[in-house]
Amino acid sequence: MTFSNPIRAQGWLAQELTLIELGQWTPPAQRREKAEVASTTFDEFAREWIEKRLVKGRPLKDRTREHYLDLHERWFAPLHDRTLASITRRDIDRWYHGLPDAPTMRSHAYSLLKSIFRTAVARGLVQESPVAVEGATARATPKDITLLTVAQVQALADAMPPRHRLLVLLAAWCGLRFGELTALRRRDLDLVEGTVTVDQAAVTVAGQRLITTPKSAAGRRTVYLPPHLIEDARRHLAVFTGTDADALVFPGNDNLPLTPGQVYGHAPRFNRRTGKQVHPGNGFYRARHEIGRPDFRFHDLRHFAATMAAISGATTKELMQFAGHSDLHVAMRYQEAVHDRKKDLAQRMTNLATAVAPPHGT
Repeated sequence: MTFSNPIRAQGWLAQELTLIELGQWTPPAQRREKAEVASTTFDEFAREWIEKRLVKGRPLKDRTREHYLDLHERWFAPLHDRTLASITRRDIDRWYHGLPDAPTMRSHAYSLLKSIFRTAVARGLVQESPVAVEGATARATPKDITLLTVAQVQALADAMPPRHRLLVLLAAWCGLRFGELTALRRRDLDLVEGTVTVDQAAVTVAGQRLITTPKSAAGRRTVYLPPHLIEDARRHLAVFTGTDADALVFPGNDNLPLTPGQVYGHAPRFNRRTGKQVHPGNGFYRARHEIGRPDFRFHDLRHFAATMAAISGATTKELMQFAGHSDLHVAMRYQEAVHDRKKDLAQRMTNLATAVAPPHGT
């Protein structure tokens, strides 16, 4: 650096000599970097982290980046203007316990915050992470799901608009996610071999419906169609899918991938005073109402598929491949469901036996 006059230069030199005498001298460039770090706000660092984040050497998927930015803007707002070094465990504890009662989003926000500060520690921007709320990282208890019966799944599919009937059947028997289903092309269904190939997924980013690669490598897979679906698939392709190999199996408006809204529709509406139906509803919401399961979610069809696969004898590894899971704990959940059903089956067998058993002593 240069100085405008000798007096300024002598002043700077005097300050440096004082630091040397006190044993506190460090190179000026290092001090400037430290000052910049000390003034870095959480908002600045978090946005840079999200923009440059790599997972297994690859940038974040567009939908994941959008999700992280949404969490940052809405859930981390109290921390935005704070410098990284000034945020304490007490601050994080107060922030966490002030979050809305939304377990899934709380878990996502906390995990993201923990990852951001883990990087800050690795870069030497803070000495230790303040994100250490006791019990916050405990694995959430999975929501109990009352699965449909096989007959109810068929009834649900039959109650759907014809162009979306196969959508339900593939979700229920092949375990495909909504985004995977809506990204399927004609070429992905091989009705000779009886397979469905998943190598793309539809997502909504900034209000636009896009087709991208699956979120993880485990999402790319080939699933065998149960034989009873082959004819349903053949009829659907003949009636609702274009003849080109790249034609979407389930085309939405303007030949773009289906949106959830186009499939879910509206639930039937009733007059609150008289109880009389004033609108029959449409789509998935109407179909689930017709089978008496207004609580059932489309994603629950994946649980049905995985549970049926487990009951049919799939190993944990086969379940992970079937459903495109990379998390062993998720696959184990379906194995546990099978054990529960076996126990229930044994109890029902006992109930049958005791119902017909002759009175004691006869």
